[in-house]
Amino acid sequence: MIKTSTLFFCTSLFSSMAFAENHYIPLLYNLSTRFDFNPVKGAVKSLDTDVEENGKITYKISIRLNKNGCVDSLNLDKVSSGHETILKYTNGSLIGHRDGKPFSIQLDEKCHILSKNENGDELRYTLYPNGLIKDTYFLGKKISEHFYDEDDNLTRSEFYSSESVMSKNEISYVDKKRKPLDYKLINSSVFSEGYTATSPCHYNEMLVPEICNATVQNAGNPAPKPVSMTAHTKVEFY
Repeated sequence: MIKTSTLFFCTSLFSSMAFAENHYIPLLYNLSTRFDFNPVKGAVKSLDTDVEENGKITYKISIRLNKNGCVDSLNLDKVSSGHETILKYTNGSLIGHRDGKPFSIQLDEKCHILSKNENGDELRYTLYPNGLIKDTYFLGKKISEHFYDEDDNLTRSEFYSSESVMSKNEISYVDKKRKPLDYKLINSSVFSEGYTATSPCHYNEMLVPEICNATVQNAGNPAPKPVSMTAHTKVEFY
């Protein structure tokens, strides 16, 4: 959920349920790294997540997908800051608004993400063969690159300026098979002392991370008080 905050899946994925149950829908996973929520493997029909901090809901997201693994709608409410994003699938894209201003995500014929346009500012993406985001470009310059393991888990993100790495996230997992979203993220940056984030979760039999308790510890001497938050996720499958 916090993997890229400092800074969707193709039709063929569902050719068999056995295959789908062991893989992320590319579009859903890519959206999770753009909007900071926990993705879930399998033929997801709906995903709803609420995030609490200090006993108050600070973030809510609701996503609906069709049987082909493409997103029909996405509603995001960052309660703590008052920012709202509403998107609906229209003519091959997710189109809507963020805080009243135009916002859209362009998709290809397999429902893979191509670009994001926010009020005229466009980010373009290159993808790995499995549909997951590799590089992000702004005004023709690469601003980030993402790396994954053999199970399609994000393991490293690098963020660039003037072709130099300005910030980097290194991500490791406790148990990728049984606890796919229990991770440890270590951020390093030329602008700050970085931070460490951990996120132990409670899973149901479908490996839905129903409750995740994330902690972010900023570096420093003395170290500041850590920030804690709890994510509650509900998922419905086809």
